Amino acid sequence: MSTTLYTTTPDQYAHKAVDDMYKNEVSALLVKEDGDYVGIFTKTDWMILALKGECDLKSFKVSALMTDIKNCIDINQTIAQASVLIEKAKVRHLPVTDKEKIVGMFSVKDMERYYLGLHKKTDF
Repeated sequence: MSTTLYTTTPDQYAHKAVDDMYKNEVSALLVKEDGDYVGIFTKTDWMILALKGECDLKSFKVSALMTDIKNCIDINQTIAQASVLIEKAKVRHLPVTDKEKIVGMFSVKDMERYYLGLHKKTDF
């Protein structure tokens, strides 16, 4: 998991948030308002809408495109449990909590790196 939490605000324009994702080489930003995390804004959220022609990133704010945080994983849960939750919830990112406070982000990429590391071969 990543312990660096990249954030944006609900009133930020989507194109600025997307720029922040690319600058930080992440595919999701937690949306923070008044000290609380209120949502998640992902590349998938905006790409689908943009490809459908349903949004102009320069005119939409993050609040119109973000998803509420519905699924989190506790820091003491296993990668296998996170994998099951990712599949069940059909998401690519899970905020990681410690005593209900978000302390990190676990992504499908983290899961891939972990499982590839278990099965890494020296020759292909």
